Amino acid sequence: MEKKMKKSFVFLPAVMLIVSACSGPDVSTRVTSSLSRGVLAVEQKVQGKAIIMTPNVEDITDKGFNIRYMELSFGSGVPESIRDLAIDQCESTGKVAVFMGNSRGLVQLNTVKAHYECREIQSS
Repeated sequence: MEKKMKKSFVFLPAVMLIVSACSGPDVSTRVTSSLSRGVLAVEQKVQGKAIIMTPNVEDITDKGFNIRYMELSFGSGVPESIRDLAIDQCESTGKVAVFMGNSRGLVQLNTVKAHYECREIQSS
């Protein structure tokens, strides 16, 4: 009986990991997309912060992407280098970057995930 229980404790986390990896955008991406109309990245508030982790572009879809980075301080803006990375990412597809929001952990020296959407350029 104990042997079956041990196997199930190993099997269950493996199944949960596989299912969560295939579930689509993470929770913070879905929340920021639903709560915000967004602001053009070229107009978003930036703050000079020390980045202590190389930024990663991830969760890329047709609609948007996340940039994960680690910084030394809390704040309401994102570093200029992150904003510029988002602008470049969308420009490569002929679209403009729109900052939708970010998610942060509760502890300093935390990982931050900034969510951007790429939208068609509207001509006047």
